[in-house]
Amino acid sequence: MRVSKWIQYIKSFILNNFTSQKVPYSAQIELTLRCNGKCPFCSIHSLPESILGTDMTTEQIKYLIDEIAKLGVLSLSFTGGEPTLRKDLPELIYYTGVVHNFMNGIATNGYLLPKLFKEQKIEGLDYVLLSLDYPTAKLHNKMRGIKVFDRVIESIKLANKHDIKPIISTVVMKDNIHLLDDICQLTERLGCSIELYPCEDIIRDFPNKSYQIQDIQEMIPEISVWAKLIRSLRKKYNNILTDPISVEVVEKGGFGGFPDHHQNILRCHVAEAYIFISHDGFINYPCKIHPILSYNSLKYPISSIYNSHKVKEIMKMHDNYHFCKNCRLGCAIASSIPTRWKTVYAKYIKGFLEGKL
Repeated sequence: MRVSKWIQYIKSFILNNFTSQKVPYSAQIELTLRCNGKCPFCSIHSLPESILGTDMTTEQIKYLIDEIAKLGVLSLSFTGGEPTLRKDLPELIYYTGVVHNFMNGIATNGYLLPKLFKEQKIEGLDYVLLSLDYPTAKLHNKMRGIKVFDRVIESIKLANKHDIKPIISTVVMKDNIHLLDDICQLTERLGCSIELYPCEDIIRDFPNKSYQIQDIQEMIPEISVWAKLIRSLRKKYNNILTDPISVEVVEKGGFGGFPDHHQNILRCHVAEAYIFISHDGFINYPCKIHPILSYNSLKYPISSIYNSHKVKEIMKMHDNYHFCKNCRLGCAIASSIPTRWKTVYAKYIKGFLEGKL
């Protein structure tokens, strides 16, 4: 993280912990729900057209980037669906990373990224989060439903060439957990970092229906085995970003479990620490997956939404909702870590000193 961003983070941390004012640390805009992959652990490709709907325009997204900047947010990333499906992605990256000087990244399967790097001038992008679940093309392509392995490898090389940090995101499943050493070895050789979180049973709640992968439990690995393996791999490889705090939170049951809670290391702070804007411009609270309240950020100022009485009451609940039980989402953990000094030290400061960041 740049020095100026550390200073900004400290200011936000003081405000959040010692005053009544709240400042989100990070934000994410879902540029589209459409995706060119067919991952069996993800329900996005099964969503009907009525939910996919119409994506926001370039100007609408720029307006929201302006709104997020007013809040004093440190970093802003783009996700999907598959964000590289949007032709205006380079323009949005520039507006985010150069015009507004956000720490900026995109989460992508990598299929269209080589073409983007070669045909467009990408300015303002700090990192790219690339999906890679197997160390071979045959296995990874079969899982993702598209021939994408070679393009991921090429994307890593092109990102390094353009001084953009490549980070691999591996979904750990029963049938690839024995290959994690090989994947870490591959990413280390290619000069990129890696995150390794277990496959999750994600229930996406919409007003009229919930969507879930029915046989997902057959894919989720034994969590104790995953945790033991990650600890072992961290001793062997310096490029693993999955930190001890995150491993312990996941291993002990994740968030939720009210009133006793599964673990007391870290409560979920997603509602206060993270702004997520869906592809249609709505912000859902307490989180993007389980909306209790939804606000149209194209109609109401984001600062007004974030500082409203109803949202502040949701913030106080943390992970005390029934649907929070056993939530182990890496995005929720990562968004919550900056809220507590102990977890910031464990992940970022200690990680930096150990050469893992």
